[in-house]
Amino acid sequence: MLDKTFIKIICICSFITGAILGIIPLIPVLFWTAFLIEMFLVAPFMIIYMNRLKLIENIDMGKCLSIGAISGGVSFLGFSLVFFPLAFIINLIFKTDSFLWIKVLFNNFGFVIPMIIFTALLSSLLNMFSGFLTMYFYAYFGKTK
Repeated sequence: MLDKTFIKIICICSFITGAILGIIPLIPVLFWTAFLIEMFLVAPFMIIYMNRLKLIENIDMGKCLSIGAISGGVSFLGFSLVFFPLAFIINLIFKTDSFLWIKVLFNNFGFVIPMIIFTALLSSLLNMFSGFLTMYFYAYFGKTK
């Protein structure tokens, strides 16, 4: 179905996308926008990007679901590895109320790791669904190659 090099490309691109999306919500107004993009739109971005680079020969359901699951989980891990430490540092330096909940999370560190894993799985599931919708639109409009 998917070979190792293709999975590595998906993981690297997804991690970079998640890291970029982890920097954007440091502006408190953009937090939910970046989070919703992270939860729903990483897989369609990856599928369209891979199709434009001709890394996907034909778009089928199995590939799109796999790309959606892998890209959703890995991108949220990249998001978390960038956002949480930076938000914690910003909260320590500037004493802002916007990221006060980050300080509470780090005080209860045993809660942070399961929360990140659960949200990564949720992101994986939602991106799998959006990858399926992307495959459906590609099939419907006839742009599979």
